[in-house]
Amino acid sequence: MKLLLSHKTPKVDLLFVLIHEGEPLGKEQKKHLGSESTKLIEKHLKAKDFEGGHGEMLQLFPNSGSAKKIILLGRGKKNKPKISALEQLGGMAAGASKKYKAKSAAVILEAEEAHAFGSGFALGNYEFKKYKKEDKKAVNFESLTFLSEANKSSRSALQALELFAESSSYVRNLVNTPTGDLNTVTLTEEAQALAKKWKLKLTVFDEKDLKKLGCGSLLSVGRGAEFPPRLLVLEYKHKSKAKHPNLAFVGKGIVFDTGGLNIKPTGYIETMKQDMAGAATVLGTFQAIAAAKLTGYFLGVMPLAENAVSEKATHPGDVVTSYTGKTIEVNNTDAEGRLILCDALAYTEDKWKPHAMVDIATLTGAVSVALGYNITGIMGNDHKLLNELKDAAKVSGERVWELPLDDDFVELCKGSFTDLQNATDGVRAGSIMGGAFLKHFVKTTPWVHIDIGGTAWAEKPSSSTKHGATSAGLRTLIELGKMFSD
Repeated sequence: MKLLLSHKTPKVDLLFVLIHEGEPLGKEQKKHLGSESTKLIEKHLKAKDFEGGHGEMLQLFPNSGSAKKIILLGRGKKNKPKISALEQLGGMAAGASKKYKAKSAAVILEAEEAHAFGSGFALGNYEFKKYKKEDKKAVNFESLTFLSEANKSSRSALQALELFAESSSYVRNLVNTPTGDLNTVTLTEEAQALAKKWKLKLTVFDEKDLKKLGCGSLLSVGRGAEFPPRLLVLEYKHKSKAKHPNLAFVGKGIVFDTGGLNIKPTGYIETMKQDMAGAATVLGTFQAIAAAKLTGYFLGVMPLAENAVSEKATHPGDVVTSYTGKTIEVNNTDAEGRLILCDALAYTEDKWKPHAMVDIATLTGAVSVALGYNITGIMGNDHKLLNELKDAAKVSGERVWELPLDDDFVELCKGSFTDLQNATDGVRAGSIMGGAFLKHFVKTTPWVHIDIGGTAWAEKPSSSTKHGATSAGLRTLIELGKMFSD
């Protein structure tokens, strides 16, 4: 899909006109529509065939103009905007484009609104077709034109949107691919292909290397699987003399989570191919950073493992030794994400000494109990970095909420027979306890933990989010990368 910017209305299959409830057409809209199409729309507004309620849609057939069809989209009340309203409308526009088999569309928008609408359109336009028989009659959407003044702001918004659209599809394709085709080895190959494409440095640690490093916690999670664990370290450096990374992104890469010997039941296990969404998001972030040619030094660290069941699998009650030397009682093999992340975080801080670290992980289902499926939980050890991440999320249009990471939660991670235990009964604050465990492995580096356990996968589709992978967190990490560039 091409994203274009124009001050003149091109010949398109669909022209989207967004109207607030009870509001007339604007001057800019009338200019792009022309007199006849303006009269047609005003006629329907006067007759109240279309009133502009949020999500309301009306198809019109103009007698003249550049568009074959005009689609009116309701924005709702101007003084009471809905959350993520433009993104939702962008998703609806993508759905309408598919419904009417359009190849091209245009939308009249202010420059500052293009990113939100376009993000929704890109998300809604996505399809995962890898395992479907090719439909020879299908019409592929080709271009979306934003009718807006071409200035620095609009060009910047379009560039950001292009980066997100490409990276989002990349991330969602990875996460939607089943584990039978995407294991620790093949995911490593994907990272190698990305590194080659963008001339990045990738270091791959196999199980022998991990033993030498002392990553016993990471190794314990993957020891029951056919394909062994990996630790991937991706480096991006452009026009920077920095000795240490501006920012390190650490992404959880559990290619499938059976729950281990604490096996997941039916109803929960079926979608566990998505447990590597954190690692996929880090790869997508680096694609966007490289494509944007950001100035700076960035690090991507991805621990990969399959939490499988076999005679070699870790038992509940087993004790493992982490990279830091701290011992961990594995009293729940389904709390495995923190076991691979703790080694990755400790290694990253110790060996690379980044100025800041952000990890992203489908760490807990508990985060959805607190925040639902549209808000991502965050927590960390540094208020400045937390606020920077909140700002990045706000700019990008994603929703995050900070959860407390107080010392009493951190203390509860201590074990009876070991330094730590990976799960603590009777606390209930599941998402916070996951972050509290990780905090034991970050000494002084500013660090934020992002729990996408509720937002990385959609069971109930919306206009902008189809069933499956959502690429949640990607926009925020891309924006955070810009904030940390030199």
